[in-house]
Amino acid sequence: MEELVAKTELEREAARLERELQDLEALLAEERERLSALSPMPVYWRQVRCGKACGGCPHGPYPYLKVKRDGRWRWQYLGKGWQPPEGFARPRAFRKALALYHALLKRKEELLERLERAKEVLRGWEARGFIWGVGAPERP
Repeated sequence: MEELVAKTELEREAARLERELQDLEALLAEERERLSALSPMPVYWRQVRCGKACGGCPHGPYPYLKVKRDGRWRWQYLGKGWQPPEGFARPRAFRKALALYHALLKRKEELLERLERAKEVLRGWEARGFIWGVGAPERP
């Protein structure tokens, strides 16, 4: 009888884990969609010298991108009237969203492992002769 109660509790736990896994899958899909809409751009606002002997240097700030060309990092001026594109995200915000996504993936892996262990125990009970709804087998 104790084994029947434990089996029923384990079945309930497995069902709960499966529901939680489904909810987590939906949340992961939402986060994937949100991440794909973000475009992280490391935009730097720099003060620059004009090269003349003026009293107002440095000028700016002006928007620049740091890009790699021919194996070296270069500054690329974005233009005087540059406006962030739609979906623009600061790198810190993008990394934060990505960290949340990775935490959700880790939680999914943990749930899958727990669910697999619960199913292994249930299969072990079936292999020992436990028949669904009839009761526990005789103990040796």
